Amino acid sequence: MEPTEHDIASLFDVISGQYDLLNHILSGYTDVRWRRRVVRLSMSQQVKTILDVSTGTGDMALAYKHANDALSVYGVDISREMLKKAGLKNAALPLINASGLSLPFRDNTFDLVSCAFGIRNIYPRENGLKEFFRVVRPHGRVAILEFSMPRGLFGRVYKVYFEKILPLLGNLISRTKAYTYLKSSVEAFPDPGTFCRMLASAGFKNIKTTNLTRGIATIYTGEK
Repeated sequence: MEPTEHDIASLFDVISGQYDLLNHILSGYTDVRWRRRVVRLSMSQQVKTILDVSTGTGDMALAYKHANDALSVYGVDISREMLKKAGLKNAALPLINASGLSLPFRDNTFDLVSCAFGIRNIYPRENGLKEFFRVVRPHGRVAILEFSMPRGLFGRVYKVYFEKILPLLGNLISRTKAYTYLKSSVEAFPDPGTFCRMLASAGFKNIKTTNLTRGIATIYTGEK
C-alpha cells in the first residue's frame, strides 16, 4: 500500500534534524558529488529559472545557486520542517510548502525542473512527472537524481549493506523507522528502463541516464 502525502510529510518532519548528517554519513559524502554532477549535466546558458521539487533541506537547490548565484531557484516540499532547515541555510531561497502532484505555478514557467531523491516519494509517480512537464517551458529540461540498485558482484555486496546495515544505522541514529521506509521505497522504485518510459509517457524527449557510483544512483535527464 502506497503511503499518503501526510504519511511522507510526517516522516520527513520527524527526521529533518538528522537528515543531512545521515545522508552524508550513510553515503560517505558521495551525495554531495552526485548533486554536483546533476548540475553539470543539466545546466546550460539557456537555464535561468529552476524549480527544485522535493527540495528537502535545500541541498539540490543550493547546488545550483553555488554554481551560478544569478540563477532564480525555487524549492518546493511537502515537509514544513525540512523547509525550515533549508531556510536556515539560505534565507533568500524562495521555499514553498506544496505537493509535487499540484505545483503552484503556471504552465511553462521554468527552464529546468530538478528533483533529487524525491520522485520516489511522489505517488502516483506518473502524475508527478506530468506536473514537472507542465511547468517546464518548451525546450526546457528535467533532471532527476534517484537511487537505483547496482548489478553484478558489486550489486550483491551493496545489497547486503543496503538491506542490513543502512536501515540499522539510519534507524539507530534517527531513532525512528524512517530508514526502513527508505529501503522499501528504493526497492519498489522502477528500474531505469521502466522509469525512462514513464518520463516519455509524461511527454519528455531525448531522455538519457547517467549511472553514479556503479549504479547506486542514476541521473535522468530529458527535454520538453
